Parts: sequence; structure tokens; C-alpha cells
Amino acid sequence: MPKKPTPIKPKPIKPMLIRDIQSKDYPAVLAINKYSVAMLSPLNQAQLERLVEQASIAVVAEVDNNIAAFLLVIGPNADYASVNYQWFNQHYSDFLYIDRIVVHHDYRGKRIGHKLYEYVLREAKTKTATRLCAEIDIQPPNLPSLKFHLKWGFSEVSKLAHESKAGPDKVVSLQAKNLER
Repeated sequence: MPKKPTPIKPKPIKPMLIRDIQSKDYPAVLAINKYSVAMLSPLNQAQLERLVEQASIAVVAEVDNNIAAFLLVIGPNADYASVNYQWFNQHYSDFLYIDRIVVHHDYRGKRIGHKLYEYVLREAKTKTATRLCAEIDIQPPNLPSLKFHLKWGFSEVSKLAHESKAGPDKVVSLQAKNLER
């Protein structure tokens, strides 16, 4: 009689700490952003420092003392030059704009993005925001992000085309999720 295969035990999910971004985290945050720059805007140290100053929420997800992800969320009326943010700021008075949520490639598929969104929703309840806003690339398409935001109840409210000197135009889907109060 053949021997039964030994079942594979899933690796336990390591504890994750979500905490405020500190200046000591900037090199790791910039490296994660750089790795994913095809889907994001480039970011240098001065820009990151300015974003953290402007942010309503600026956190990292830490696993085993490593920065596994970061999240930057901007509230209304910030002096932020992003045309995507400016569109939301012109159309809504009470929102939180998820500027970027980026998970390090070694930690993808471990529900870290999910946990960061749960965190944002908890934090939104302590603020006056009635909606979360985000933009997702649709040209070229960022299918994982589109699927992720659909699961979270986001829906498209507009589209913006960005002209680029380096190549074809980029088009983003501006999306919002109403928050229950």
C-alpha cells in the first residue's frame, strides 16, 4: 500500500505592526516605491518628507523588523500638487485620498494591503471623512489594483488622462468609496 504523502503545513503569518512612518524608515520606503515606480510616481527624500508632513495618515507595516509596506493618505485642502488629488479636492469636501499603498515585492500575497485598508477604515471613523478616494491606472492597466479596489467597494467617479513626454498617455480611473457613518 502506498504511503500517504505528508501534508504541507502552511507557514504561519508573522505578526505585523502598523505604525507611523519615522525618518529612519525613509530609505526603505523610497526603495519600495522605486521598485514599484511603473505603477506610481517617482519619489525622492524631499518629496517623501513633504508628503508625510501633509498626510492625514502616514504609516508603515513592519514584519520581523522589516518595512513590508507603506501607506500615505491625504485629507482635504492640502497643498499637494497631484492632479489626481486636486480633482478629488475640487469635487469633495470630506474625503481621504489614498495617495499610495505599496507592498514590498517579498511580502505580496500576504494580505498586508488588506490589513492596511482595514486600518484606513478604522482611522477614517475618527476623522470627518465620508469617503475614501484613490486612483488606479487603466492605461496601462493595473489589474491587481483594479480587482483589489472593486472588492473593497470602490467605484469609478471619473477618468483623467496624463500626458507624458516619455511615451503613451497614462489614464487613471478616479475611484471613491462612500463610508458609512
